[in-house]
Amino acid sequence: MNVWNMALAIILSLEGGCVNHPDDPGGATCYGITQTVYDAWRRDRGIEPRPVTMIEDAEVEAIYRERYWEPSGAEGWATNGHPGIALYVFDAAVQHGLGGLGRLLTNGITERLRDYPLLGLALLHTRRMEHYASLPHWGTFGRGWTRRIATVYSEAVNWEHPKGRLLVSRLNLNGVEWDVGIARIVRERLWVRGSRIAPPCPWWRRIWGRCAEDA
Repeated sequence: MNVWNMALAIILSLEGGCVNHPDDPGGATCYGITQTVYDAWRRDRGIEPRPVTMIEDAEVEAIYRERYWEPSGAEGWATNGHPGIALYVFDAAVQHGLGGLGRLLTNGITERLRDYPLLGLALLHTRRMEHYASLPHWGTFGRGWTRRIATVYSEAVNWEHPKGRLLVSRLNLNGVEWDVGIARIVRERLWVRGSRIAPPCPWWRRIWGRCAEDA
């Protein structure tokens, strides 16, 4: 599974071709790349700017990889066995910018993605929806934004646990923490192979040496 190629294909299918909506603050855009971004990318390479409508396929791929995929951390998630998170983080970087992505990943979201991938994705998805709903152009673009990230979220969840397997390292089941070896969903039931993580020993038990006995 080449996560980068598949993720880029999904993003480009959602971005469409060239548009210049009068209410879009980004202005002229082709394949999700604004004129401003295209100008900056060409100037960085000592190339004369030109209309974004003239952008080439190789430039599109290079811009997405260099400006969003790699600096967003998506490559790292993909390499570490989390293709769904890689896709969703990549899309968030494209839509909100790297700064916006960084703000979305605060308050423990990154840790949730690492320890509880599906829960982390759900929380990140909720934050993105809340962010979109707060924007002044929500009335104009809200339906499209919602449809777009719902599509990406659905793909991300499917990538994260293909054929029912959950790519998680830790689960909290009824308040009990487990280190997970294998977790699968079979006929709507969750099956887990792993080991229970002992809860922290309260200070009053440590005084009497009870935790070791309980274990």
